[in-house]
Amino acid sequence: MGKVVKHLSAVLAVVCFLGAALTGCGGGTSEKTADSTAAAQTAAVTGQESATAGKIKIGYISKMLTHPWFLEEEKGMKEKAAELGVDFVSIDANLKDEPCMAAVDNLIAQKVDAVAITATNQGLGPAIAKKLKDAGIALVTTDDPMKDDAGNYIPHIGFAVRELAMQGGEALGKIANDRGWFKEGNVVKVMQIDVPTNSVIHERTLGYQEALKKACPQLKDSDFIVQASQDGMFDKNLPVASAILNANPQVTHWIVTGINDDGALAPIKIFQENKFNMDNVIACAFGGYELAQAEFEKGSNSIIAIGMPAYDEGALAIQTLYDNVVNNKTMPEMSAIPCQLVTADNYKDYYGNKK
Repeated sequence: MGKVVKHLSAVLAVVCFLGAALTGCGGGTSEKTADSTAAAQTAAVTGQESATAGKIKIGYISKMLTHPWFLEEEKGMKEKAAELGVDFVSIDANLKDEPCMAAVDNLIAQKVDAVAITATNQGLGPAIAKKLKDAGIALVTTDDPMKDDAGNYIPHIGFAVRELAMQGGEALGKIANDRGWFKEGNVVKVMQIDVPTNSVIHERTLGYQEALKKACPQLKDSDFIVQASQDGMFDKNLPVASAILNANPQVTHWIVTGINDDGALAPIKIFQENKFNMDNVIACAFGGYELAQAEFEKGSNSIIAIGMPAYDEGALAIQTLYDNVVNNKTMPEMSAIPCQLVTADNYKDYYGNKK
């Protein structure tokens, strides 16, 4: 496992930092990036001379603020806001579109200066962007990118998800090969719980597939068992994982690609409850928040994770909005957060250093 960590952690770092130059789901030219950077630097200098004298207020709308990921993200926002002297308010949309839109109206009524949002539905992007633009309120998306009413991506704080999923798939494939899973008589399948209606989640599923097919040419298209979850959260993933397991009793070895931690840990729970041989399971969590941490701390040999610091994402969202409102600094189209491959070999260091 040590060789996997050293090789892939280095690649992950490169991928994550490169992601900062990319747009949310599309490409951007280096010339455009350079122009934006120069403009931002100029704006920052002039903006410091005319920075807002009064305290500013930033609002955060989360699609599920009871979830560990979003709680960690909110913590990063709160602490960065306190550091900058910014008033901060957060609203939970509770996975429902109507409360999400009501939250936008709420923040407009509160006269916030800026908003960060992980919306319940990417299709709400144009309506949300127009409301806030008409109100003169700055906007960034976190986690799930969205387009505005002109069809352009809203400035986004997040992760280069497809590339990260490919690194996870590469690691899973290497582990399966190193453990001799493809010996004659073994039946190896890939369990993929997906949310195909969410582009940023579906890209993870595709990234895993691409890397696993390259790392394990023994895997055929029919070996990838993909089923949709209602929202990708733990409780909704449990019946999906159970259905896949029960429908495939011939499988001796399972590779699990998590679209988040929930997408890896829900199947692990199902395998454990059904007394499946856990030596024949390897899952990659995507996020590395407390669900994955708890599994690592059990001494599990069935889990790896793409460690994605939600705290840092939240802090950067607040800093980006602050710089725009106070210093008139142009917001990048995409700001990607550095990530790390987490395994049984390095999880103590990773979680020990988390904020």
